[in-house]
Amino acid sequence: MRLKLLGAPSKALLTQGSMARGCDLCFPGLKAVIFITGLCDDSCFYCPVSRDKLGHDVFYINEERVHGIGDLVVEVERMGASGASITGGDPLIAYDRVVRVVRALKEAFGPGFHIHLYTSGRYATIEALIGLWRAGLDEIRFHPTLPGFTSRIKLAKRYTGMSVGVEMPLAPGMEEWAKRVITEADAYGADFININEMEIVEPNSAQLLARGYRESKRRPFTVEGSYEAILSILEWAARNVKVPVHFCPASFKDSIQTKNRFRRLAMLDRRWYEEPTPQGTIRWGELRGYQKEPPEGLGEKCNGHTLCTPPVEELLSTIAGRYGGTPFIVEAHPTRNRKPIISETMITRA
Repeated sequence: MRLKLLGAPSKALLTQGSMARGCDLCFPGLKAVIFITGLCDDSCFYCPVSRDKLGHDVFYINEERVHGIGDLVVEVERMGASGASITGGDPLIAYDRVVRVVRALKEAFGPGFHIHLYTSGRYATIEALIGLWRAGLDEIRFHPTLPGFTSRIKLAKRYTGMSVGVEMPLAPGMEEWAKRVITEADAYGADFININEMEIVEPNSAQLLARGYRESKRRPFTVEGSYEAILSILEWAARNVKVPVHFCPASFKDSIQTKNRFRRLAMLDRRWYEEPTPQGTIRWGELRGYQKEPPEGLGEKCNGHTLCTPPVEELLSTIAGRYGGTPFIVEAHPTRNRKPIISETMITRA
């Protein structure tokens, strides 16, 4: 098989064979990301899940905390998603919740709404796999943390009609492990393999540094040598297995998948005074602490004693001059709470 390059070389996916359907939808930002629980009974030294989530039974969608399936459905509709990915922790620890979520999404958005799920496979019994499939799960991705977990691929292929694959990170020194997993997955009839760069972020940095790993100087927030190790595995896989193997760089997830998802959400859910940016954020103006009540039509009252306006400096300066207060330009992700992610810029009036 020949390797194909999808996208610009610095942020591309390298692939042999066709990508999984879940990946096809992630690329344009059409998948909602559902963090079903932070509970997990595996202890991967490279786990990048944040401390406020890992080990806690919390429920998020696109980094928005939700408290029920109704909130979840509303958020999926708000972003106009065509599918969802379910992750954690290990989602199968909250198996009943996963089943309810899958059923609710299929009922709300139809059978064509594509849903995939990540799990170590620890709790992927025959009964659990059949239950997920009957609920409507389209695709399952195993991250085999212990020997023997790859056998769950065979069970999923034998007893369900789901697309079945493997997703795993890779760093130098893990190549032989990767070859064993890929060889077993191929023998069990896996539909695809996804390999990710090993990320080095605050939650896992101490563990990685203790094992001698360092951050790449050329590829920020990834382990040095991870990129080269993955390329060697792709070349090996092209010669030795039939299962399609794909490489998804960390930069692709950050600068393409997430950005496209936020761009889509910003365009669909922007308020009249908000301006979407090419980076997937939104900008608006705020006049805080005004002394005189501005007339209707200049903006919209928001965030307490604040007037929200389009992000036009001249407009804000003029309003501030007439009604008092301090003008700002604010930038945030298009989350419900619109919490600023970039330092607010106070406009200096002449």
